[in-house]
Amino acid sequence: MKIGIRLRFLLIILALIILPIVVTVTSLYMTTNKMKDLLDPTSLESFTHQIDRVNKETARKIVDEFSNIHQYDVFTAALEPLISKYQLHIRIVDPSGVLYDSEDKLGWQDQEPSHLPQDTLAVSWNQSLRLNPFQYSLPIVIEGKQVATALIDVNPSVPPYNVFAEILKGILSSFGWGFLALILLIVLFTWYFSRTILRPIDDLSLATQKISEGNLEFSLEYHRKDELGKFVRSFNHMRDQLKESLEKQNAYEQSRKALIASISHDLRTPISSIKGYVEGLQDGIVEDEASVKRYLSIIHQKTDQLNRQIQDLFQFSQFDLGQLEVKLAPEDSREVLESILEPYELEFNKDKGKLTLIIDRPLPSVQILVDRQRIEQVLLNLLSNAQHYASEGGRMQVKAYVKKPNLIISVSDNGPGISQEDIPHIFESFYRGEKSRSPMYGGTGLGLAISKSIVEAHQGKLWVESNEGQGSTFSFSLKIPTTGNL
Repeated sequence: MKIGIRLRFLLIILALIILPIVVTVTSLYMTTNKMKDLLDPTSLESFTHQIDRVNKETARKIVDEFSNIHQYDVFTAALEPLISKYQLHIRIVDPSGVLYDSEDKLGWQDQEPSHLPQDTLAVSWNQSLRLNPFQYSLPIVIEGKQVATALIDVNPSVPPYNVFAEILKGILSSFGWGFLALILLIVLFTWYFSRTILRPIDDLSLATQKISEGNLEFSLEYHRKDELGKFVRSFNHMRDQLKESLEKQNAYEQSRKALIASISHDLRTPISSIKGYVEGLQDGIVEDEASVKRYLSIIHQKTDQLNRQIQDLFQFSQFDLGQLEVKLAPEDSREVLESILEPYELEFNKDKGKLTLIIDRPLPSVQILVDRQRIEQVLLNLLSNAQHYASEGGRMQVKAYVKKPNLIISVSDNGPGISQEDIPHIFESFYRGEKSRSPMYGGTGLGLAISKSIVEAHQGKLWVESNEGQGSTFSFSLKIPTTGNL
C-alpha cells in the first residue's frame, strides 16, 4: 500500500496524541494493580483510622502536658515518643502566636502570629482538618474550651502516612511515562522526517546546484512511491533528458564541424583534378587527339563525381531539415524492381569486366506503396557500393522475397566485408570507417545515411549483415499494405 506524505503526517499527529495517552493509561493500570491493596476501600478506611488514631493520640498527649508547654524540654520529652516514631513536626499556636515548635527550641518564643500564614491561623483555630496530604490541624480543647491549635507536619515516607505518598508517586510516575513517550516520539519522528523528507530535499537542492554548474553526472536515489518519490523520479527524468539534449547538441556540433571538413576535403579533390587537367589542356601539354580525349574523359568523370557529391549534400540538407519529400503511390513490386534493375543490368553487362551480377528471378509481384524514384536511389546506392567492393572475379546478387507483412530486398557481394567495430556506425552521416565510406570510393559518406532515411520514410528498415572476409548483405524492407490501405 502506497502511503503518501499527507497520510504520514496525519498518522504521526494521531500517534503523538494517542500513544502518550495509551502509555499513561497503561502505566496507571499497572500502578493500580500494584497498589491494589492500598487502594482497597477497606484498606483506605483502615489507613484513615490509623491516621485518626495517631492524631487523637498526639492531641491527647498535648492536652495532658499542656500545663508544661512553657517548659520546652519537659514538654518535648513528653511528646518525643510520638515525634520519633512518626517523625512529626509539631507547632502549637494560639491567636497570640506560636506557643511551641518541636524543631525550634531557641526561636519559638520570638515568633509572632504574622510569621505563620494568616490563612493557616484562620482555618486552624477552631477546626480539625487536613490542610494538605501531609499536614493536619488539631484543636487543643481543655475543659470544653479550645486553648490552642496543633499544626502537625508528617513525613510521607513513614506509615501510616506513606499510603498517600505511594498513591501520588504512582500517579506522577504514570504521567511521567506518558510525557517521556511523547518526548521519544517527537525525537523519533523528527529523525524520520529528517531522513525521509528533509534529506531528499537537501539532495534536490544540491542536485539543482550541480545542474546550474553544468554537472549532470549524478542520479538521485529515493525509492518511496509517494509525492516526493514522484518528484525525484521526474527530476531524474528531467536530468536524463537534459543530459541527452546536451549530448545531442555536442554530437550535432561535432557533426557540423565534420560536415564542413568533409565538404572541404571531398569537393577540393575533384575540383583540383579538374583544374589540373584543364590547365594541362590550356598549356598544350598534350597535343595528340587520344590524350586530349582521355583528359576530357577524366574531366567529365570528375565532374560527374562532383555533381554526385553536391547532390548528396543537397539531399542530406533536405533530410536534416525534415524536408525530404516522399510521394507514395500504389505500385506492383515486380514492375518497380525490373524498371530499376534492367537498365543497371544492361550497363553492368556492357562494362562488367570480371564481376558477375545475379538477379534472382522471378521477382515477387505484390502491391506496395512506394516512391519509385526514391527507392531507385536506395537500390542503386546499394548496387554501386557492392560493385565497388566486390572482390575480383566475384559476384553481386540481388534477391527479393515476401515475409509478411513486408517485402524484403537484399543486395549481396563477396567483397572484404565490414568489421564488427564499424557495423554500429555504418549508417551514420560522414562515417568513413568501413567500405562504403572509403575515400577511394570518392563519396561523401552520406549515401547510406540518405538511403536509411528514405527507407524509414516508407515505414521500412535498412540493415546490414557482414563478416570480415565473407562479403556483405544490405537489406531493406517495404511494408505490404492491406487492401483497404491501398
